[in-house]
Amino acid sequence: MCTDVRCPEVNCLIVLSYEAIKKILTSGGRKDVKLFERYDRYALQRRLEKMSEFIWCAHGCGSGQLNSGRGKNYIVKCVKCNRKTCFNHKTEWHEGLTCAEYDEISNGELQATKKWITQNSRKCPNCPYHIEKNSGCDHMTCIKCQYEFCWACLADYKMIRRDGNHRHDPSCKHYAQYN
Repeated sequence: MCTDVRCPEVNCLIVLSYEAIKKILTSGGRKDVKLFERYDRYALQRRLEKMSEFIWCAHGCGSGQLNSGRGKNYIVKCVKCNRKTCFNHKTEWHEGLTCAEYDEISNGELQATKKWITQNSRKCPNCPYHIEKNSGCDHMTCIKCQYEFCWACLADYKMIRRDGNHRHDPSCKHYAQYN
């Protein structure tokens, strides 16, 4: 999911600005303020998630907050439910265990998770974020950095869009020789 809203015209690639979306939804005959408020909240949440110092409460209360995560400041106490989340592990706080002790205990589980990630996702070619593809075409957009690439060969979609399918890797199923 991303916050980009594109023009609804066929073959139009223009991304509507935040102000344009606000104007469309809150003025004129439509006046759908509630829909704009939903969009605004969603856009804010996506922006926050891109910040390395942001964390969602691991207890599912729907709250999140900023935390430096530096030094020994790994315990984040939720401002909504007052429960603790580990900033380092993005999980409920591991009471009675340091992060290092928690790592030792959960190492088997961590290895299984890493194996699953390796088998079922790919690292964005532009940032360290991993992406899972569960359906659809091979044109991917990273949720963290918005980089567009081909799932099959990791080719840059700006180049493909500009120059054509010969910009895919020659071994890619989408590759077409330059004419």
